[in-house]
Amino acid sequence: MTPTLPLAALIGGLLGIGLAAGVRGMAGPAPMGLQAALHRLNHSTTAHDGRLDRLVQKAQHAGHPWLAIPEADLDLLERTPQSYVSSRIKWALCCGLAGMVLATVFVAAGTVQVIVAPVVVAGAGAWVPVWRTRDAARHARSDARRVLAVYLDLVAQERAAGQAPGPALREAAALADHPLLQRLHRTLVRAENHGYSPWDALRGLGEQIRLDELVTVADLAATAADGAAIYASLTAQAASLRATTTTEDKTEANARTERLTLPVTALMAGFLLLALYPTVARLLIG
Repeated sequence: MTPTLPLAALIGGLLGIGLAAGVRGMAGPAPMGLQAALHRLNHSTTAHDGRLDRLVQKAQHAGHPWLAIPEADLDLLERTPQSYVSSRIKWALCCGLAGMVLATVFVAAGTVQVIVAPVVVAGAGAWVPVWRTRDAARHARSDARRVLAVYLDLVAQERAAGQAPGPALREAAALADHPLLQRLHRTLVRAENHGYSPWDALRGLGEQIRLDELVTVADLAATAADGAAIYASLTAQAASLRATTTTEDKTEANARTERLTLPVTALMAGFLLLALYPTVARLLIG
């Protein structure tokens, strides 16, 4: 088989698909019954959701870290496991298709036999949502510490104004429109409606999304419910959270500065070579 034959077949297939799409666009769609179309659409959507739910259940029971679902991170980001699995499948299919095209080009050019390229590229693509979810969850937890520091100050002010621990937690969460505070407010309102303690609700939420600082807030609220003076503890915990976030910001800034060392060095070397090039070229020619 000549190297140009697979490339010619690929070009011919693309031209055929384009010609068929053009004829279909000019002729227009065939008439169909609206009721049958809606029935087929609902049936296919239900079947797709059922298959996706089965994949999610298998991933939740999988012991391998490559297949596991980070439920705490997704809950913190308020994403569903179905959207996470769907994103991994889409990334794998798109990257696998790109790998197939790349392998076809290499084989057609006769340079190298890249048979495993689609599988490798698809595996790498399926891992991209994992990295993005972990990075987004890390930033969300860092942002949550800053928000909780403000929340503790608001709770301390509510307590200083004479509010009981439960109403103080609920009213402080209702004073801002940050997504985390809105979620805290919904959790506390639900706890009040169902008749269980707000600090237990906050503790459960903190354990659910793996936010240890929220569990500490719940413990402080439970201490206040026992009659202990809580204002100083709340402000001290808020100051501790601010110190932690400041340390994280400094560490992140130092890491970014270190990552810029190599690009800045290469840039300076390029400017130096550009400035010295006329002199070096004149010496070499002379």
